[in-house]
Amino acid sequence: MDLNSALQAGEYEQKIDNFYVILDSSGSKDETYRGNSKFAIANDFVHRMNVAIPDLDLTAGMRNFGATRSPFAKKTQLIYGTTKYTKDGFETALDTVPWGGGESPAEMALDASSADMSIFDDKTALIFVGDGEYADNDPAAAVRRLKERYGADLCVYTVLVGSEDPASIHTMKAVSDAGQCGFYQSAKYLESPQDLAGWIAKVFLSRVDKVAGDSDGDGVADNIDQCPDTPAGAPVNDKGCWIVDNVEFDFNKFNIKSEFIPGLVEIADVMQSDARVIVRINGHTDNIGTEKYNMQLGHKRAMAAKQFLINQGIATERISTESFGYSRPTATNGTEWGRARNRRSEFKWAR
Repeated sequence: MDLNSALQAGEYEQKIDNFYVILDSSGSKDETYRGNSKFAIANDFVHRMNVAIPDLDLTAGMRNFGATRSPFAKKTQLIYGTTKYTKDGFETALDTVPWGGGESPAEMALDASSADMSIFDDKTALIFVGDGEYADNDPAAAVRRLKERYGADLCVYTVLVGSEDPASIHTMKAVSDAGQCGFYQSAKYLESPQDLAGWIAKVFLSRVDKVAGDSDGDGVADNIDQCPDTPAGAPVNDKGCWIVDNVEFDFNKFNIKSEFIPGLVEIADVMQSDARVIVRINGHTDNIGTEKYNMQLGHKRAMAAKQFLINQGIATERISTESFGYSRPTATNGTEWGRARNRRSEFKWAR
């Protein structure tokens, strides 16, 4: 999606005047997730966001927390601004953010942002990027204090980096919910340029709808909805199409890992809310091993996901499966990262 072209064509208009990023650089970000450190994933997300932001007149700031040598220290510092936003200036500041370390004073960072944002006029998007591991403090309480000061001019958007365990999801959703506008998202749903652009459009822009109406109730107007029959309650992208995340597997395994359980539960919830929805699960593998063996392994992966949904109360006749073995890779098999993406079950829905 070319957001600059969409702006020039009158499809969007600027929604906010300022944005402020809080980046978790604490010790827990040294942990790995899907083959990379959580800090590297978070840093990469903010980098790609900066590149993809369209040409807008914005004021911006960025603060991190953590990043100390002592594992018991609490630290937060202003990395950028607050000042007139430029891509180059923001990128230079981002490159100075040190590697993860120390405790996770998310509440301290949010409280410190209150003074930083005092120069902002009108609408502000606060973008909080972290792993949700903040047991010793209450970032949602800090957001409530920010709302007392800035009111409806401030909306909060959280991006979860790392495992989607229920406690981390709850924490990050509580932070965005405390903002009373904005929303939560997982960074793994924002890896493609298209999905990232859709997220940026929702945070920074407002759609100029030429035709009113949203017949399937997914928040996307009918005139741009490419999936006009989306199940009620299903998460959708900016085109109105159901976002269904892949389930990934360890090498030569077909057990469901805990980090993918929340996504499967979400699929089951949507299917329970709309009895017309049916799902096809396709099992895939990397290219290590024989074709016959990988066809069998792909079948086991598809069946493992199917059984999970059945255990959630979904009737077996609403779920079909098929194995493609290693015939349909989604990434290169030349690297371990790519092979990990290929060891997956994919979900296709219909009515």
